[in-house]
Order: sequence, then structure tokens, then C-alpha cells
Amino acid sequence: MRIHLGHHFYGAGNLGDDFMLAGFLSAMRTLAPRATFTCCVPFTLAPLQRRFSEITWLPYDDATRARAVAEADVWLGLGGSPFQSALSRWFVDHLVAEAALCERSHKPMFFLGVGVQTTSELTLPEVRHLCSRAAGIWTRDAASAERLAALPSPPPVEAAADFAHLFFRASPPPHAAPGRLTLVANFDYGAWPGQTSCLRALDELPATDRVWLAQEARDLPGAERALFAALPTADQARWRLELPEHPGTPLTSVIDRWPSGEWLVTARYHTALAGAWAGSKVVVLSTNEKLRAAAREIHAPLLATDADSPTVTRILNFLTPASPPRAQAELAYAACGAFVRSAVAHGR
Repeated sequence: MRIHLGHHFYGAGNLGDDFMLAGFLSAMRTLAPRATFTCCVPFTLAPLQRRFSEITWLPYDDATRARAVAEADVWLGLGGSPFQSALSRWFVDHLVAEAALCERSHKPMFFLGVGVQTTSELTLPEVRHLCSRAAGIWTRDAASAERLAALPSPPPVEAAADFAHLFFRASPPPHAAPGRLTLVANFDYGAWPGQTSCLRALDELPATDRVWLAQEARDLPGAERALFAALPTADQARWRLELPEHPGTPLTSVIDRWPSGEWLVTARYHTALAGAWAGSKVVVLSTNEKLRAAAREIHAPLLATDADSPTVTRILNFLTPASPPRAQAELAYAACGAFVRSAVAHGR
């Protein structure tokens, strides 16, 4: 089976996407060991080729994209929140172009491990067309599946879980280090309204090591590196900036260096999952529905982004270590198996 991976954000700098892709590939090694993969991305190919040698990485030009779809048996949109357009239509426009290529070559489209953050993102006519023509969609959480099932012409849809769980199960992050506080701050091009209050409350924790962790390698507005650079000098001195991504290095070496903390306060989805597998005391900053779904999944408390210091302190005082979400890994593996069976059936 020849699978074309139609999402093109791998290699952009967000480690969460790579954790998810690694989990998917590990499942496919046992469920469909003879499958081959192609993917077109607008980024430097060499690091991806070194990290994910199972995939034939191709440039993102129109002719190459058309040829890759034509030569595949199925098109697969893997991971992410593909229908989101609140900040920009760039990904929806990409999917519309991919759907046109699939229609031209009569290729089925599947989505696997994807999220739908709001019902409003499903109101675009283009998105509804994409969903209605999908041969199958497996979501990363139950709420996303419910939103898709409520469409006027719903696709075949099932709730599942994120494939990063499969990677973390096989290559777990280091166990939560006693005394370490890990903070992952991301606000998607915006500001953190409760930053001062939260940092003051975190100052009161008996932490001996304070890590400002960047899941995202790029210096994007509102992301980890930019927020750290903008900290007052006194605050910046209290934290140690950690950039675990080294493009092209094996993900197992990346996760071996992961600074799991006794406490984890995170506004990144995949870091929340990693924290659960590490046994951290996790607090999830409630910036979007994706993170709220992660908090429900790992049974972690949510913290409003504008919470005052007493509220932050109250939540921190009642934290307990998370347990590895093994059931979610099983759900993800089952979804991959269902995709393989459906893809084979459509190829007959």
C-alpha cells in the first residue's frame, strides 16, 4: 500500500508533530509493514530524511504534489487541527488543493489522529466538502468526533487518540525529576494575560530547578522563545531556557533529554501528554479546546490564562502525579488498524 501523507507541517519546528508522526510509523511497522510513504513539505528535506527515513520526503511544488498523489493508493491527513482557520486559512487552502488532486486521480482521502477545536471551523463550505468526501476520519479526542458527526453530511468518523501516545509508550520521557518545575508557555501570536500572576505563584513552589521549555523551536510571536526573551531580567534569571529540538537527530535522543519536572505547567498539547507519561504533576493552561481535551484525557486541572496568583496557588497545592495514559495508546493503535483495514478495502 502506497500512502501519501497530505499534511505538510512536519519539519516546521514543532516537536509535537514529530512525536505524533513517530507514533504512527511505529504502529504501521506492525500493522502494514510493506506500506510505503511519501510527503511533500516546504521545508529543508535533509533533517526529515535523517529522522524519518521510512518516508520519501519530496519538495512542495505543484508538479511534485500532483505526481505523489497520482502514484499513491490513498491520501492521509495525519494529525493536527486541519480545519482550523481562526488565525489564517493557509491550511484549509492547502487541503482544498490536495482534495482537487485526489479527485482528479480518484484517490480516497482519510484523516487520522486529527482534532476539531470548535464547531465554527466546520461551517466553511470548503471544510464541509472536505469532510463529506472523506472515506474515514479518526479523531484524537471524543469531542472532535462529536463535532464532525453533527455535520449535515457527516463522514464516517470515530473517536480515537493522538499517536504521540504510541511514541511515549515505546520511548517514555524521563521520570519527573523531584524539585524541577517545567513551564511551557505558548499563546499563538498573543500575550499571556495572567503571566505576572502565574509567575509570582510559581515562585512560591519549593523548586530547585526551573525550566522554561520550548516545544516549538521557532522564535514565533507568543511562543516559548519569544515570551522568554521578553521576560523582565529578574524573572529571566530564575529560569533556564531549554531547546530540546536538534533538527535531524533521532527522536529517541530528543526524548531522552526531555526535562520532565515534578511540576509541569503547559500550554502545549503534546507536552501535556509527555508530562502524563513522565508522572509529572500537570497543570494545563486553558488556551484552546485542544488543550482542554488534553486536560480531560490525562485528568489534569485547567488553569485560566488570566488566573490571579491565589487561584494558581490553590491549584498547585492540590496536584497529584499523573499516570501514564496507556488506554489512550491502545485507542491510537486501534485507530491505525481501522485505517489500514479501510484503506485496503478502498483499494480493492
